[in-house]
Amino acid sequence: MYKVFSAAWIVAIAAIGLVSCSDSKDEIDEEFIQTPHIIKGKVEKGPLVRGSQIDMRTLDKSMVPTGNSYTTTIENNTGDFNYGSLKVNSPYAKLTADGYFFNEVNGGLSNSTIRLDAIVDLSDNTTVNVNVLTHLKSQRINYLVTNEHKSFKDANNQAQRELLTQFGLQEYASKDASQYSITSGDDAAGVLIAVSSLVLSDRSEAEVVEFLSLLTNEFSTTGTFSDKTKERFKSTRNYLNGRLDQIQDNIKSRYQDLGYDVNVKDLAYYFDWDNDGIAGNEIDDASDVQLSQNDIQVPAEGGDFTVKIESDKPHFLTPPSTVTGSDTYLDVTPGTSITPELFFSTLYEEGTNTNSLESEKTTSIDNNVVKIHVGPAKSRKSHVWTVNIYNARGKVVAALQMSQQGNPKVTVKVPKLGKDGANAVAGVCIYLADAVEKERNLEGTYALNKQPYSSDSYEISNCWAKYYSAMRNLLVVKKADEQSLDCYRPFFNAYISLIYYQLSSHWGGVPFYMKDSDYGIDNRLPRTSENEVLSTLANILNEALPDLEEKKNDSFSDANSMFFVSKDVARVLLAYIYCNQKKWDAALPLLEKVISNGYYSLIATNKVEFKNDSECIFGLIKQTRAVDNDGKACIPCLDYREVVLTAAECLYHTGKTAKAKEYVDLMSKKKSISVDGSDLLKSIATLRYKLQLPNYLTFIRRNDLGTSFMGLNANKTYQLLWPIPSSELEFGPGMTQNPGYSY
Repeated sequence: MYKVFSAAWIVAIAAIGLVSCSDSKDEIDEEFIQTPHIIKGKVEKGPLVRGSQIDMRTLDKSMVPTGNSYTTTIENNTGDFNYGSLKVNSPYAKLTADGYFFNEVNGGLSNSTIRLDAIVDLSDNTTVNVNVLTHLKSQRINYLVTNEHKSFKDANNQAQRELLTQFGLQEYASKDASQYSITSGDDAAGVLIAVSSLVLSDRSEAEVVEFLSLLTNEFSTTGTFSDKTKERFKSTRNYLNGRLDQIQDNIKSRYQDLGYDVNVKDLAYYFDWDNDGIAGNEIDDASDVQLSQNDIQVPAEGGDFTVKIESDKPHFLTPPSTVTGSDTYLDVTPGTSITPELFFSTLYEEGTNTNSLESEKTTSIDNNVVKIHVGPAKSRKSHVWTVNIYNARGKVVAALQMSQQGNPKVTVKVPKLGKDGANAVAGVCIYLADAVEKERNLEGTYALNKQPYSSDSYEISNCWAKYYSAMRNLLVVKKADEQSLDCYRPFFNAYISLIYYQLSSHWGGVPFYMKDSDYGIDNRLPRTSENEVLSTLANILNEALPDLEEKKNDSFSDANSMFFVSKDVARVLLAYIYCNQKKWDAALPLLEKVISNGYYSLIATNKVEFKNDSECIFGLIKQTRAVDNDGKACIPCLDYREVVLTAAECLYHTGKTAKAKEYVDLMSKKKSISVDGSDLLKSIATLRYKLQLPNYLTFIRRNDLGTSFMGLNANKTYQLLWPIPSSELEFGPGMTQNPGYSY
């Protein structure tokens, strides 16, 4: 974004206010004939504004002031000045303009003044302009004349050539900078705007003055800029990269306001985007380029591949220029970015080889021919990646899709979490514990009083926000793993499924973020349908199951035990998802496998307790780093009692009522809760209600028991889904409210 800074380039000379300080008739240059000269021109940084002062002092051929000086002011806001007819005593003069200016980068007038110089030969030019280019080369001219004893003409020509070469603009050096004007609409105008914009960037006016001083001092003695300054220009070029059209519009609008139509050529041609020392030769107007092939399937054993780019302009694998949002930190190398792995230097336990799973890949480009070498696969899973082709300005103009088959024979040892990884996972679970606790309270309150929630409810909004905070933090850790070993995918899939199962159970369709990059203030996703959410979760759980361990799940010892969930966790979640899809036949075998494994068992008590005991499959304790949580109260997520009753539900829907009744009778006896066995489904509902099991409302909703069991009016069953928070409706594009609720 633009700073509210002004940096100015054009000093204008206006209204005549001449003062002659000396009238010496001494001969300054034996070849110079003192004849009247009409001296006029423009001062442009953008143009200096009306009333800005411009002083002129004549110089002898050694650049020593002769003692004669003249002053005038700029006549109008286009930067024009006119001294009228003067009979000067020397052909050489130094013009200095001081005033407020128009900033073509941010489109506003400056808040402070800028001073620009020009050293000119009045015998060659009666129209002399003062601008950034004349300012930058003025000290260089003086140095070449006084220290290397060059004539003014030779010194001026050399300084002009050297200066424009620094910007890759040497082909425009034949025209003297004092003849350049923004209003000319030609290449000279393009050059002047480009260099002026490089000086302005998003610097404040004080920073512009300081930067101009640095540039003139560096250039004066060497005819070049330091390497550090050249890097700063590259950074500035990246900042300007996405703003050239706006700069062009700013200039046109400014002059239109002043009553002039000014043409501005395509400014992209006046920057050296690929750092080859020549501006504009790399520009390709095409929005994309053709490749000889766009998709390469790499076998598990790897291979070598060649792709031709169909263009006569240079293209790159790493862009020489990019588009940046700010030029404030000019010493930062353009294009660098902070990636998640920098925040997770110890994502994995100490000693983990984070490079062991990726096949060797080398990509090079020469004369628009891309060569790619891919080594044998080192992972069991397929790997997909993209080779982007950039033009000189950093725009992706083609993308080569690469995929390599996995090697199923590879053995992968999954490392434990390191310090950063454990802290990150613990942080995710703190958010998740808060969300589940709030969800359980909301569900219990509604089950008791059956009063609908409002979209303005703080509790509803807070519960929603906690779930999404847990998801966002989880996806950040997931991204860090993906950029390294990508070995935790099955466990991330389980956590993602748990969070979205909970969300969809209470809100139906929800925004479905699966990547950290999906999040953003201006990038809120609309709702994805409940069925699509559940189908995706089923897919990623089926993918995760083979890689999870067959064991009793332990989520309480430390972050590692909490993160590395068992197969049973995935089975239970997948079964619940199938139940919400009413796929009872698919859910039942998963639940029966959990029951037959024997890791969990029912406890003979009618107390409603949630503890880390034989009934707890997956629970959350806020103090996730506690070493010994056995027997401590926890927040229930997956409960064995719910598994047994959900199995009975599936048996009921598949016609196996005898077995379903066995599960119901077992639960009733263990918990000393009597039920009316005449209606199996309502018996299950009664047990779930009295045991205060998780996901009670989604059970009621999928079995259409809102009216017959809960006693809701037929027109109130919409309350089994909660309202989307009003804040999400206000800020989320395309967000819709659940039926029955107001905005």
